[in-house]
Amino acid sequence: MNKKTTWILAPLAAATLALSGCGNDSSDSSAPSATSAAEATSSGEAAPASNMMEKIPSPFVMTPQMDPTYVGSVDGTDAYIALARSGDEMVAFLCDGDEMWTWMTGTMDGDKASMSSPDGATLTASMSDGTVTGQVSAPGMPDKAFTAKPVGAEDGLFRATTNHDGTDYTLGWIMTPDGVRGLERQANGSTTGGIAVDRNEDQMDDRQRERRAERREQLDCDQMQNYNTWLVAQPQTPPVAEMVSMNSVQMEGC
Repeated sequence: MNKKTTWILAPLAAATLALSGCGNDSSDSSAPSATSAAEATSSGEAAPASNMMEKIPSPFVMTPQMDPTYVGSVDGTDAYIALARSGDEMVAFLCDGDEMWTWMTGTMDGDKASMSSPDGATLTASMSDGTVTGQVSAPGMPDKAFTAKPVGAEDGLFRATTNHDGTDYTLGWIMTPDGVRGLERQANGSTTGGIAVDRNEDQMDDRQRERRAERREQLDCDQMQNYNTWLVAQPQTPPVAEMVSMNSVQMEGC
């Protein structure tokens, strides 16, 4: 698998963003648009009234990560978690690339964070030595511990609205040194573009291998191929190129 090339926002990023066409309501319906605080959450309800959602970068535009942003994994699950902060406001995204998908917003008081979502997910965390540790719960998942560390040049939290065949979805991707979790979800709960790929599969335990095998059996290979074809047609920023590569890995065995 090709490793994504490290990317840093250049002085001409503003021109790149303008030329990308992302977020332009007059653009073609198949092109991704900028994120909005009114977009759907995991249950199809409106996101909390916070400008935090609008600050999360789209993978289709050369935009830097929010500073600080943290990514990590949730103990005993296939889920990844990402957290970002702006002042005393925080946002978190929980995703396993299959069914689990929830966005949470909240605040940070000192080194303590507390977040929740309309669908009942909750998160409490603390920060020490640049690492965030805490507990997270979501519908169907009781309290689980997690650890998240500052993003590297090739990691990140991404969010955008997309359109496939006339249907609007909200995209959420988490990229970490260990792998990728991503999903696109319609307001009614329908999903597409699910991905759960580990870069270091030799380190996977038996339970993870079994679950990954089950997921591959459930995949509609034609749908994944169509999704990959759509991705290739989008602006090929490093996150998008990485997702194309990851999707190809996930389709092995189709």
